[in-house]
Amino acid sequence: MIKDTLTYDIVGSFLRPAEIKEARKAYKDGKISKEELTQAEDLAIASLVEKEVAHGLKYVTDGEFRRRWWHLDWLKEFDGFDTIHFTKEINGTSNEIELGTVTGKFFYDKTKAHPELRAWDYLHSLAQKYDGITAKKCISGPNMILIDHFLQLGNKETPYYGIEIHALIDDIAKAYQDAILDFYDHGCRYLQIDDTSWTYLIDENFQKKITALGYTKGQILNWFQLVSTKALEHKPEDFFIATHFCKGNFKGNPLFHGFYDSVAPVIAEIPYDAFFVEYDDARSGSFAPWSVLKDKDAIFVAGLISTKNPLLEDHDFLKKRYAEARSVVGEQIALSPQCGFASVEEGNCIDEETQWKKIDLLVSCQDFL
Repeated sequence: MIKDTLTYDIVGSFLRPAEIKEARKAYKDGKISKEELTQAEDLAIASLVEKEVAHGLKYVTDGEFRRRWWHLDWLKEFDGFDTIHFTKEINGTSNEIELGTVTGKFFYDKTKAHPELRAWDYLHSLAQKYDGITAKKCISGPNMILIDHFLQLGNKETPYYGIEIHALIDDIAKAYQDAILDFYDHGCRYLQIDDTSWTYLIDENFQKKITALGYTKGQILNWFQLVSTKALEHKPEDFFIATHFCKGNFKGNPLFHGFYDSVAPVIAEIPYDAFFVEYDDARSGSFAPWSVLKDKDAIFVAGLISTKNPLLEDHDFLKKRYAEARSVVGEQIALSPQCGFASVEEGNCIDEETQWKKIDLLVSCQDFL
């Protein structure tokens, strides 16, 4: 089982190669069809998986090559969800962004053709060509829906549910339950639920926004814990489901600041099999908040390698930090980068050569894992 063998892993996304960028632009400009774009993506993903295996990874992803955003492309699989486009200044530059919004009754329709399910089927077929290799599917978590609709956009109600937030939470959880079982039925045994919503709540400026909207931090934490826990209620015993969160990684820039002390005890109560947590620099603080995992049957995955800083970490320094984490969380521990290399299609401010050097560094750390 994955829980018995996981010692190192990646978070999921990789820098988009030139052929993907060119194909996506050609599709946007109407020069190629959707089928031709999919063919280009398939070829690039097959090449990526081959590289992942060659570089020593045991768990492979499709690099999120088919996505514009790490979270919204997945959330669009649900009925009752859509996005709003607008321009926003981030770190001094103007960016075209999207935020999610609830537009009606929220559910997952298993009778529909789902692009993300088709993407999984293709990745799974590639991984099966290699001995000892497991495919991992990454999706965004249910909290992101609540963050965008209520806190980012400032809505007080939804078109279908009105002000009945708990009715919405129940339906979001049910939709995730159905989607999780759909992936399971398609052979998926390793799912990663990415949910940066927790780190919004440790940021002082965002906490002020919560207060200004008339909510409390405790209230939002309750929403998040409730919907995340309910989403996993019917998880099959042999389905390994992890979660990952960082402090944002928009084109290599962090979006939030703060320590995990106030959220770790809440997150730890959600029955995930592994917790991928960002710890690549001092802004993450100490590992102490995660001592709550020491007596739980879950793996703490220390995200010690930066995917946004091109400088390669020192092997001995990683060994020291890993030992510090182990002294806090116990022996159920693994190593990973702090995030993916391209949470959005533009990617982080590093090049592909550095990306693979980071992967090689990760794999080289097996001597102390």
